Amino acid sequence: METIIVDLAWNDLYIIGNERIDSEHKNLFKIAAEAFCVVDPKQKIKKIKAIVEKLLNYTKKHFAHEESFMESTAYPELDEHRIKHQIIVLSMNKFLKNITKMNPAEIEKELANFIKIWFISHIINEDKKISHWVKSQNATGDIFFWKNSYSINNEFIDAEHKKLFFIASEIFEDVPLREKRKKIVETLKRLFHYLNEHFSNEEEYMKNIKYDKLEEHKVIHVNIMENLSQLIRNSTKLSTEKTQENIENFIETSLVEHIMQEDKKIANWVQFLNDLKEVKKLEDMV
Repeated sequence: METIIVDLAWNDLYIIGNERIDSEHKNLFKIAAEAFCVVDPKQKIKKIKAIVEKLLNYTKKHFAHEESFMESTAYPELDEHRIKHQIIVLSMNKFLKNITKMNPAEIEKELANFIKIWFISHIINEDKKISHWVKSQNATGDIFFWKNSYSINNEFIDAEHKKLFFIASEIFEDVPLREKRKKIVETLKRLFHYLNEHFSNEEEYMKNIKYDKLEEHKVIHVNIMENLSQLIRNSTKLSTEKTQENIENFIETSLVEHIMQEDKKIANWVQFLNDLKEVKKLEDMV
């Protein structure tokens, strides 16, 4: 029988910087490793099934804790991450149901492949983003990090603003110098697409509340998109240092100042509408 090799040793590469989450990740690896221990072939399928059930139950609890943690940090990709968790649980359930239809070698091969997807790939590609977000939240004073003072008291718009800052912060992550320019260009393009989507959503919201400065606000959005487009074009010509300086200026003027000076007016408009309703109620009571 072919020996299935899967590296389930904990690696510091998997650390996201939260003691509870990191500890639970380590336990997931420990439980998974039990499935590859040598046992009597006659008992192997039964043993693996029991371990996968144990792994599934622990995974559900871990995901609940991880989602709670993400929520507490106002993580902007929480909904997307939650969906990935749901897909993993569904995949684990499906694998569990099919175990009795496979032979031990097939089970080990499938399980090894799934572990790489369920845990290793998920931690490195998705959970690491949480770590980056937490670091950005703790690094106060830098303009490309979200601050609560930027809130306009609309959950949906605030969530999109947070994600814009999250994407922008990736530009300043430490990467090897030879990869820096590519990283900057790719992240700027992501920022461009998401900002364009956000502006569309924000304009629809302003339209729905009959915001009195909608047309003026739309013009500002067009100018911001043109400036970002120019920034992307220049990023392939200018030095990395100059490009980052330009990006910081863009974030300060087109994100921070725009939110504080223009988007805050939307919040004021909503408050004005609410005040009118209260006045109307008082008039009706007289």
